[in-house]
Amino acid sequence: MAEIYDIEVKLLSSTPDADNLIETAGRLCWDTQGKTGTVPDRIQKWIRIGHVSMIEHASATFYIRASRVLTHELIRHRLASYNQRSQRYVRELEAQYIEPPEIRDNNAAHDDFQRVMEACWATYRQLLSKGIKPELARYVLPNACETQIICTWNFREIRHIIQLRTSQQALPEMRAVAGHIRDIMKQLAPQVFADL
Repeated sequence: MAEIYDIEVKLLSSTPDADNLIETAGRLCWDTQGKTGTVPDRIQKWIRIGHVSMIEHASATFYIRASRVLTHELIRHRLASYNQRSQRYVRELEAQYIEPPEIRDNNAAHDDFQRVMEACWATYRQLLSKGIKPELARYVLPNACETQIICTWNFREIRHIIQLRTSQQALPEMRAVAGHIRDIMKQLAPQVFADL
């Protein structure tokens, strides 16, 4: 069900020629710089034996549109840089939220969820109309509130996120996001992400 979440994941930027940079860094460790480019799966072989520090030299930056539930979990990955849409300075006048398909596909649960979302935004607008600042009115908004975040991680951290957050124990919305990141990274840097 993770695939049917209303989320968005886009690659914004990445280290140019990352595979070459990573191999160059790894070969420096082994003093085999003259062999760069001669072994097609050299980086994967290093990864299999646990020699992974060299993949930290490359990074990628993603735009993610998802729920605040997801971003609360995502920012636990501390080897990163994050910028998130502010609820303190941006008024949340339009009810934009992520409804888990597990709720949406259950009619009774969906009706309850919709009622609560409508009540949260109605209360938020009422508080604003009474002069309450957005930074305080946001206390009534749900974790389902849609948000946007830009994240930059090095490749080692991206591998960690993919390995941890695509497991069946992960939050379904997170599995969807991590799955998109994995698909993008497998195309961008196959020597680093082919095994995931």
